[in-house]
Amino acid sequence: MKKSPFTSIEKVLDILSGFSKEHEEFTADEISKRLKIPLSSTYKYLDLLLKKGFLAKNDDTKKFGIGLTLFKLGNLFFANIRLTEIAFPHMRSLSELSGETVILTVIHGWESMCIEKVESTNRIRFSVARGATLPLHAGASSKILLAYQEKAFVNAFAKSAGLTAVTKNTITDFDLLINELKKIRKQGVAISDGEADLVAIAVAAPIFDHHRTILSGISIVAPRERISQKKVPEIVDMVKDTARKISYEIGYIENE
Repeated sequence: MKKSPFTSIEKVLDILSGFSKEHEEFTADEISKRLKIPLSSTYKYLDLLLKKGFLAKNDDTKKFGIGLTLFKLGNLFFANIRLTEIAFPHMRSLSELSGETVILTVIHGWESMCIEKVESTNRIRFSVARGATLPLHAGASSKILLAYQEKAFVNAFAKSAGLTAVTKNTITDFDLLINELKKIRKQGVAISDGEADLVAIAVAAPIFDHHRTILSGISIVAPRERISQKKVPEIVDMVKDTARKISYEIGYIENE
């Protein structure tokens, strides 16, 4: 019977999941006995995990522990946890003030991903699921993240991911996108009307960290029938003010 490729993946995950605060290091023999796999197979898995940086080896004790790659991933996870903890009260206030849904997005590969949300209490409202993704060129919540990236990143995104149309209003021309990103940086806010969803309008502002690097984007997303052109400037001010408050709380300091 042919061995499933997922068996090896499961064994690798079993090795990693064995580490804890109480058990920070293991020998290869201990891992072999715990998982009931041959020692020779254990070393193959360990060599792969060492090569990719998921594990590190203590040359004195010959034991294996968590590597730099997992440490970096852990830091990224806790950074997002801290971000949502700081942002959530402000998001709730913004949602109450505007009466609309508020979302928090971060870059995830070539996409934006919603990591937190506060939904409107209106009967007709725009709903976004945590974990939902959109291409980085589609909609205000995505464009705000792309606008503050290096030129090389924007070029690589356009080349690798392509500027596909999510709706008929999505920007699919590279030159138009570049001009739009310049406009966003100049105004400090991204606005979209039907770019990611034909019935939705969105306004987004950037959240910066203490390095003055964009960390996230905060957006108001609402049914377009409820947001008139006269109301957009008011929404813009609300979103920018909230983004500024979150940035300051994270440690951002404006140039003097």
